[in-house]
Amino acid sequence: MAIDMIKATHETFAPYVSQDFNVQSEAGDITFRLDNVKIFHGSTVRDNTLEIDGVFYPPRKAFALTWEGPRDPQLGPGTYVIENDQTGPMTLYVSPFRRDHDCMLYESVFN
Repeated sequence: MAIDMIKATHETFAPYVSQDFNVQSEAGDITFRLDNVKIFHGSTVRDNTLEIDGVFYPPRKAFALTWEGPRDPQLGPGTYVIENDQTGPMTLYVSPFRRDHDCMLYESVFN
C-alpha cells in the first residue's frame, strides 16, 4: 500500500508504531523504528481544505513521526527513502533531534 503524503494524517501512521522501516542513506541501509506519532493539537496549519490542480484535500492537524535509529551512523537532516513491506517507499524529510544512550531520535513533521 503506497501512502499518499498529501492525504496522510496521524491516523495513517498509527498502525505502524513499533514497526521497523528500512532507510536508504549514503552510509548504507539502516533500520528505523517508528516510535511515536505526535499530533500538534494547537496547530491551525491545513485546518482548511487544500486545492491543488483542481483536486481538493481535506483539512488535517499538523503531526510528527518520531523515529528511533542506531547511534551510528547518525544521519544528518535531509530527505530519505523510508519503507517497510506494508507502506512501500516514502520520501520523507528527517531531522535528528536527540542522541540517547542506546539510539538516535529523528523526526518527520507534516504540516
